[in-house]
Formats: sequence, structure tokens, C-alpha cells
Amino acid sequence: MINFQQYWTQPSLDKNKALVDYLKQYGAVRTDKVAEVMETIDRALFVQEGTPYIDSPMPIGFNATISAPHMHATCLELLKDHLQPGMHALDVGSGVLPILCSSGITTE
Repeated sequence: MINFQQYWTQPSLDKNKALVDYLKQYGAVRTDKVAEVMETIDRALFVQEGTPYIDSPMPIGFNATISAPHMHATCLELLKDHLQPGMHALDVGSGVLPILCSSGITTE
């Protein structure tokens, strides 16, 4: 697995983990694998303004938004049994870039 922790600070990681814990509590994250992947990809890397650690769509510039974290969790839970090592996933304009990053991690 890729160690992304070198790219952000511990407080940011703690907030991202708290978001994943919240999503687990409310049933959006149901498996350890999806929790691990969502904890690895810090949402703050994609949200430049506002508070990235809330379960809400956020603006990412260019009149576009990033989907709410519960949507990422739902998609990953649906994909986790279908993506195999060596497979690739392509997202074109659906607004779920973190899912692509996460799906790349889940297939390694």
C-alpha cells in the first residue's frame, strides 16, 4: 500500500480518521478495507476551501464539487468485491476522484 502520510500533517490525518469513524457509526463504511482506504486518502487534498471533514459536497473550483464522503464510502463498498489486483478504473467527470485514488489502493 502507498504511504500517503508523508504528504500531510498528523492533525489532518486525525480529522480524516474522525470523518471515517463518523461514516462507520452511521453505516456508510461497513468494512475494514473501505475504512482503511478512506483513512489513507485525506479529503483535504481535494478540498481547498472550507472544512473538508464534514459529510457534505464541497466546491473544488471551476464550478465543480467533490461528492460527499458518504457517497465515496457507498461507491467503494459496492466496488470492493469487483476490483482485483492489476485492474484499472477510469472516472470521467463524475466528481469522485478520491474514489479513483482509493480504488487504486484497494487493488494493490
